[in-house]
Amino acid sequence: MPESPALRRPNRVPTGQPAMDALLDDLREADAILEERVVDRRRLHAGRYVGFEVDRFVRGDGSETVRDIVVHPGAVVIAPLDDDGHILLVTQYRVPCGGAMLELPAGTLEIHDGVVEDATLAAHRELEEETGFRAGSMERMGGFWSAPGFSTEYLTLFLATDLRSADADRLTPDEDEDLRLSRLHWRDAVAAVEAGVIEDAKSIAGILWLARRLESRGG
Repeated sequence: MPESPALRRPNRVPTGQPAMDALLDDLREADAILEERVVDRRRLHAGRYVGFEVDRFVRGDGSETVRDIVVHPGAVVIAPLDDDGHILLVTQYRVPCGGAMLELPAGTLEIHDGVVEDATLAAHRELEEETGFRAGSMERMGGFWSAPGFSTEYLTLFLATDLRSADADRLTPDEDEDLRLSRLHWRDAVAAVEAGVIEDAKSIAGILWLARRLESRGG
C-alpha cells in the first residue's frame, strides 16, 4: 500500500521535563491501546503534491472503520523577524476561503524523484520567493500537524533572522501566486490574531509561538 512521501509519526522524544515526559508516556501507551491498523488503501487521486485516498482500518477490538485521507508531503512556515521587531507577512487571495488572507510565508515541500525536499532548504527558498528577502539565520522552532483527523501534512516552523534583501537574481513566486508584502511589529501581529484579522491557522501558531519566545526574553 502506498504511503505519504514524507511519512512521519507523532513526536515521542523525551524532553527531560518530568511533567512533559509523563504526558509522552501516556501517549505511548495510547499508541498501543488505540492503534488503528490499515488493512486496505484505495487511492482516488494523485495531484501535483496532494493525494486523496480511502483507507480501511481495524481497531484493537477487531471492529473496522473507513476514513478519507489527504496525503501531503509536508510544508514549512517561516516567521521572518527583522532587527526592529517587525514580522514580514504576505497577503494572497485564497479561493477556498473566498478572500485574501494575511499570512506568514509558507510552502509545500517539493518532491524530486520520490525524495522529499529538506525542510530547512525549503524554508530558505519559500522566504526568498514570497518576500524577496534572504535570512542569515534560519532556526527551527517547532512543528505541528495541520489537520491530523484527515491529513498527513506536517508543518515545520522556522524563525528567520538577519534578513537582507535578495539581489537581482532573487527567486520569484510561483506563476500562480500574486503576493503583497507587509510588515507588522510582532505585538501588532499578536493583536491581529486576537482580533480575528489573521485567521490562517499556521500563521496564528507561528506568531503566538514567536511571541511566547520574545516575551520570555523580554523582547
